[in-house]
Amino acid sequence: MLSHGDANETDNLSHIHPNVITIGLSGPSSGGKTTTSRYLRSILPNSTIIHQDDFYLPEDQLPIDPKTGHANWDCPEAIDFDSLISTLTFVKEHGKFPDGFDSLEDKNPVGSETSSDPIPDQVLEGWREQIMDQIPQDKRPHTKFVIVDGFILYVNERLRKTLDVKFYLSASYQILKERRESRKGYATLEGYWVDPPGYFDDIVWPNYLAYNDPFVKLMEAVEAGQVTGVYDAKSESSRPDPMTQEVDLVSSNSSSIHSMVETVSDLLAKRLAELP
Repeated sequence: MLSHGDANETDNLSHIHPNVITIGLSGPSSGGKTTTSRYLRSILPNSTIIHQDDFYLPEDQLPIDPKTGHANWDCPEAIDFDSLISTLTFVKEHGKFPDGFDSLEDKNPVGSETSSDPIPDQVLEGWREQIMDQIPQDKRPHTKFVIVDGFILYVNERLRKTLDVKFYLSASYQILKERRESRKGYATLEGYWVDPPGYFDDIVWPNYLAYNDPFVKLMEAVEAGQVTGVYDAKSESSRPDPMTQEVDLVSSNSSSIHSMVETVSDLLAKRLAELP
């Protein structure tokens, strides 16, 4: 885990290294964001993942759900956002993690028991070429990608402002429930966490609805055909909530991980072409 004293937070982000590109991947638990993040790390040269789950408070400091008495891992108060932001700032400024950083989340398996076959290397290479074509050739050797993976990234305004490209991966209640309940558990600072019976319905789903409400409503509008999930600055009036600004929505309801990563790769190439 990160030794918090090694990362001095900087509120003024205007002096960040110009060849560092930050990519946010958020969405509900079991929505496919960590699997997609790991594939992006394979696709993008000189890339690093920062997992929001590495910035949970110690278990004895987590909020307690008043109805169930269980630790609530699924609310903003469970995350040390100051340390997350300072670490991201450090990586952007120095091109590396602070001394002492060690990711527990990278040790956790991802995917359900019915995970799809791995995406072939030659397919990943094709997506890499498509994405890197958007970076000027003289800048490619010096460009670093920092992928930030987390279930509740965009609720924090300061964190949103550090991200150059933003995605939100979602799925239906039933799919998320099946995926979450197929997992065996999660490595934590104190050892290992296994969801108690009913944890998804009692904690995970209600918190998702409460803290990602703008995205829940936007995804409903997308599924009804009223708006598109791809962000367009010309029609930003259809997204009045700042949480959803400049965020591309990707649904994993009926998508394989192959098609999800392909969609994110296509959109990432589009967004890189638009960056100043």
